[in-house]
Amino acid sequence: MKNHLGTAILVTSLFLSGCASVNTAHTPAEGSPERNAIIQATKHALARQGRKNLVLVVPYLKVHNGWAWIQVNPQSANGTQHYESQSGLLQQETTKWRLLEWMPAEEGIDYTKYFKNLKAKYPSAPPDIFPQ
Repeated sequence: MKNHLGTAILVTSLFLSGCASVNTAHTPAEGSPERNAIIQATKHALARQGRKNLVLVVPYLKVHNGWAWIQVNPQSANGTQHYESQSGLLQQETTKWRLLEWMPAEEGIDYTKYFKNLKAKYPSAPPDIFPQ
């Protein structure tokens, strides 16, 4: 009986921890399909700006329920050229991710106000994906 109880507790705790991870922001693992799809969508958005053939260093990425906030530090393929860091909001549409908007990078921007307005514009975006 003790073995069955221990097994039941273990299975229940594993199940609940799996459920909890669905309901909180997470950072997809390096090389995971989710992370790769988000990075590809970000590269596509940069390419539309004329910035192609870049390697993206990703210091911040949080994902929750089909929404993501990413910060990228673009650089040349050989690593000799480094470009301005960019951050943006993405949303998953069926199987693809799409960048909805870049965060402004101008000096003197009120980021508290920016994030307040962004959350009002996209009220279904989970607040736990945004940087604190």
